[in-house]
Amino acid sequence: MIVTKNTEVLLPEGLSSEQARSLKEQGLSNFSKEKNGKSYLRIITDNLLTFFNILWGIVAVLMIACNSFSNLTFLAIIIPNVLIAIVQECRAKRTVEKLSATTDPKATVVRDGALVEIDASEIVLGDVVQLSLGQQILADGTVLSGIAEANESMLTGESNAIKKSEGDRVLAGSYLVSGQIFVKVTAVGKDNYIHTIEKAARSFSAPASNLFRDLNRLLRYISYFLVPCALVMFFVQYASNGDVARSIIDTCGGVIGMIPAGIFLLITVTLTLSVISLAKKRTLVQDMYSIEMLASADVVCLDKTGTITDGTMCVTETIPLLGHTEDEVKRAIALLQGAQASLNATSRALVAAFGTSTDEKLLETLPFSSERKYSASLFEGIGAYALGAPHFVPAPVSEEMEETIAAYAKEGKRVLLLAALQDLEDKEGKPLALIAVADRIRPSARETIAAFQAQGVAVKIISGDHAATVSSIAARVGVKNADVFVSCEGLSDEELEAKAEQCAVFGRVSPEQKVLLVKKLKSLGHTVAMTGDGVNDTLALKEANCSIAMAEGSEMARKVSKIVLLDSDFSTLPDVVREGRRCINNVKRSATLFLMKTMLAMCLSLLTAVSGLLALIPALGIEVLAYPFQPKGLVLLEMFVIGISSVLLALEPNNERIEGSFIKTVLKASLPNGIALLLPVLAIVILNASGVFATHELGNTLAMVAVLAAGIVNLWVLAFPYTKWRFAVCAAMTGATVLAVPLSILIAGDMFEFGHASGHIGLAILVAALALLTAAAAHAVKFLILKKLARKNG
Repeated sequence: MIVTKNTEVLLPEGLSSEQARSLKEQGLSNFSKEKNGKSYLRIITDNLLTFFNILWGIVAVLMIACNSFSNLTFLAIIIPNVLIAIVQECRAKRTVEKLSATTDPKATVVRDGALVEIDASEIVLGDVVQLSLGQQILADGTVLSGIAEANESMLTGESNAIKKSEGDRVLAGSYLVSGQIFVKVTAVGKDNYIHTIEKAARSFSAPASNLFRDLNRLLRYISYFLVPCALVMFFVQYASNGDVARSIIDTCGGVIGMIPAGIFLLITVTLTLSVISLAKKRTLVQDMYSIEMLASADVVCLDKTGTITDGTMCVTETIPLLGHTEDEVKRAIALLQGAQASLNATSRALVAAFGTSTDEKLLETLPFSSERKYSASLFEGIGAYALGAPHFVPAPVSEEMEETIAAYAKEGKRVLLLAALQDLEDKEGKPLALIAVADRIRPSARETIAAFQAQGVAVKIISGDHAATVSSIAARVGVKNADVFVSCEGLSDEELEAKAEQCAVFGRVSPEQKVLLVKKLKSLGHTVAMTGDGVNDTLALKEANCSIAMAEGSEMARKVSKIVLLDSDFSTLPDVVREGRRCINNVKRSATLFLMKTMLAMCLSLLTAVSGLLALIPALGIEVLAYPFQPKGLVLLEMFVIGISSVLLALEPNNERIEGSFIKTVLKASLPNGIALLLPVLAIVILNASGVFATHELGNTLAMVAVLAAGIVNLWVLAFPYTKWRFAVCAAMTGATVLAVPLSILIAGDMFEFGHASGHIGLAILVAALALLTAAAAHAVKFLILKKLARKNG
C-alpha cells in the first residue's frame, strides 16, 4: 500500500526485477525492431541503382577506357539529379524522425512491490502499469483495478471517452482522460494492436504518381529500342572504320542522346524548389512526386477530428434559466471545475470559458462517468451543483428547454445542463442554465475547403464520429452537399461502395471502411488525396494517391504519409496544389525540349544502324550514315536551349488544372519539334557521307551548328504566346548559345571541336541560316495542318 496526496492506493502484485530481466532476455519486452519508412541505405540505393544510372555508369567507364575524358560532360547532369533526390529524401526522413520522439515516453510499473519509472521500451509481458489522467497507454493490457476513461480516437476515429474498469481491455496508442487504473500488460512490441495496423499498412504499396509512372513507361519504351540499336551501331561502325575506340565513342554518343537525362534534372530541380518553398510554410514533403499527386487530385477526403476541428472544444452559448444570472452560472461552473479532477476536451472548454474556483469548502464530489453522464460536487453552506447531459442530470427538462437543446443539436453542438441540488442524493434539482459546447473549428477550415471546391476538387468528410454531428460541422465549414450523409455502422461493403460517389459525409467509419472508400473512389477514376492524424487513418493514407498527416497526430500516420503539415494546419494544402500545378504544367511544356533531342538521337541512331547493315551488301553501294555526335556533341544544346531554358520557364506561375496523360501530351508536342530538329541535321549527315565536306570532322561540326540553330527555333515556338518572362528567357538563351561557341573555343580549348569550322566560317553561318529556315518551315507546316484540322472538326 502507498499513500499519494492523502489517498491510500493498494498496489497489485507486480513482477520482481529478476522476472522482468528474464522476460526481457526472452524478447518479451515492449521494444520493437520493426521500423517504418526507408533506411538511409535504401534511399541511396533506390535513387542510385536505376537502369539508366547503371547505363550511364557503363558509358562513363567506356569513355575513361578510351581516354575520352572530354566526353564525360553528361555527368554534370546525372550527378546533381541523383544527389538532389537523395538529399531531399534523407532530409525528409530526418525531419520525421525528429517529430517522432523529442522525448522518450516513460511508464510507471510495479516492480518488487514498489512503483518504478522506466522507459516504455523496458515494459515486459505481465508488467503491472499504473496509468493516470492524461497518460498515454504504451502497451495493450487488461485493467486490474480502478476506474478511468480512455480516448481511443487515434485507433478508432471516435472522439468519445470510453469507460475502463476491472476486466476491460486497454490499447496502446490511446490515453486516459479521467481516473486512474492499474493495467496488466498482455501484449508487447509488435504484438500490440497498434502494430497489427502498422503491419497491415506495410502490405499496401504506395501509388506511384502519374508523372513518375509515365516517365518510367517512356523510358522503358526507349530502353527496348536503345539496347539493340546500340549493339548494331557499334557493329556497323566498327565494320566501317575498324577503330574500336572511335566506334565506342560514336555509339555512346547515340546512347546518351537517346536518354532524356535532363528531364529528370528538370523535374527534380523544379519539385525541389517547390519543396523548399513549402518548407517555409511549415509543410514537409517526404516524396517530391506527392506534390504532383495532390495537384492532380479531384477528390480530397478529410478527417473531422484534428483536420477540420483542432481536437478541442469551446463554449459557444450560455443560456441562464428561470431568472438566474450569468454571474451565478459562471460561479457555479467555476466551483465544479475546481472540484473535479477529470480532464477532457469538454472540461477544458469549460475552464477556458468560466475558469476554476476553490473559494468554497468541498464536502463531496461525484466524478463524471460515461454511464452517469454528469458530474456533481457538494459544497459547505451552498448545496451541490451538477453538470452534464440533459435527461441524465437530476433536474426537470421543460418543453422550451427541449426545443433549445434540439436546435443546438442540429447545429452539431453538445448541450450541457447545469442544475442546483440540495445534496448529491437529490433527484429533483433546479435547472440553472444550458451550456452549448462545440468542436473548435480551425480558423482556416472554411477558406481552405472553399479553395479546394473552387478548383473543382470534391471534398468528402470521413469520420468515426456520429454522422449527423459530422454533417453539421461540414455544413458550418462550407462543404458542398454536407446534408448528404450516411452512417457506415452496420453497412455491408456493397452498400458502402454504392454511397462512395453520392455522399459527401461519412460517419461511424471503421479503418477498414476508410480503405474501402478510397479504393472505390480510385476505381471510379478519381485521384484521391486524404488527410489523417490517427493510427486508424493509416491504412487509408497508404491507399490514397496522396497522403497528408498532421504533425501532432500519431507517429505511424506521419511516417506513412507523403506530406506532413508541421503546424497541423491544412490551410497550406492549396499552396501545395498551386505549386504542383505550376510544376507539372510547366514541366509538360518544357519536357518537349528534352524529348525532341531523344527523337533526333533515335532517328539518327536508327539510320546509322540500317545504313550500316545495308552497306554490308556491296551490290547496293550504300554509304554508312555515321552518327554525327559524340557524347559531348549535344552538351550546348542540352545546357542552353533545353536545360536552363526549361528550368526558367518552369518557374512561371501556372494554376491550370492538370489534365490528360503526361506521356501523350508530351509526345504529341515533341514530334514536330523532333522533325524540325532532324531535317537540317539529316541533310548535313547525308552530305557528309557523300564526301561533300572537306573532312568528316567538319561535317560533324556543321551538324552541331545546325542542331543548335534548329533548337533555338523550337524554343521560341514552344514559348509562344509570349509573356515578358518567356520572351526574356528565349532572348537570353539565344544570346548565350551564340556566345557559347567562340567562348568554348577560348575557355575550354575547343572542347566541343568547333575549331574544325574555323576556316569555314561562312559555311557555318550558311548552315545555321538554312537550319533556322528549315525548322521554321517545319513548324509553319505544323500550324497549317492544325488549323485545317481545327476547321474540319469545328
